[in-house]
Amino acid sequence: MHLSDDLPPAKASARPLRILVVDDSVVIRGTIRAALDKLERPLTVIEAAAGDEALAIMRQSQVNMIFCDIQLPGISGLEALAYAFARQEHPPFMVLMSSLDAEAVREVGRKLRVYEFLQKPFRISDVLNAVAAYDRLSTLSNALVVDDSSTARKLMRRILERSQFRLDIQEAESGAEAVKLAGVTDFEVIFLDANMPGMNGPETAGHLLRANARTQIVMVSTEQQLELIRSSQYAGAFAFLTKPFQSSDVNAVLHSAFSIRAPSLALPTHAIFSDVESANGGVERRATP
Repeated sequence: MHLSDDLPPAKASARPLRILVVDDSVVIRGTIRAALDKLERPLTVIEAAAGDEALAIMRQSQVNMIFCDIQLPGISGLEALAYAFARQEHPPFMVLMSSLDAEAVREVGRKLRVYEFLQKPFRISDVLNAVAAYDRLSTLSNALVVDDSSTARKLMRRILERSQFRLDIQEAESGAEAVKLAGVTDFEVIFLDANMPGMNGPETAGHLLRANARTQIVMVSTEQQLELIRSSQYAGAFAFLTKPFQSSDVNAVLHSAFSIRAPSLALPTHAIFSDVESANGGVERRATP
């Protein structure tokens, strides 16, 4: 296990954390505890050496995060995580650990809605990055969906609500309405249809960024023409999504928008990012991870 690494900055947080570390190796548990000790925040670290012990802890009290090994004495780590997801009203943020790097294990983790998979030996920074991801994903963010079609807005809202992020979603049916809403609400991210009557997507993006330069704009369209992608980039959109897209695509663009490292369990995305260009001046897709 690496005990030194390039670490993300430890930030103080007022939110107390209850973290359950489940592994039959005292060395692994100690390494995770040592990493968590670097955080300047109130937290409680609970250790368990077996799956049965972890289940008993989860039955008695709620935990926010779980670092859980797959191979445990008694019930497996996957069984313990399945219990954690099924029995709690607000399932904990789950990180799976193993010395095995099998796609079958990763797929089971995705089905259990595990956020991250850490292959042993992992780094201290991997543990701290997982905590940073928990903090950002559990923070409510303001999002705006802009489309002249009510059906499209309803569909996009449904997809955004299935993402890994907590989003307070508002809707606008035109560029003008979007600009008006942006004048009273600071939106962290805006999903903006490129082809709208009146003020189109790229034109609206310019007005929105003048209102709030920190807003991250994702342009969406049923078309994937290079000219449209380029005009979206020039207008300030940081990503482009082709309809229809999935919640995994939303996860990818939001991880990028909020500067969070994508988890190793993330599915590939069809999102096109403005900072990725091909050698001949065209646009390439960036897949995550």
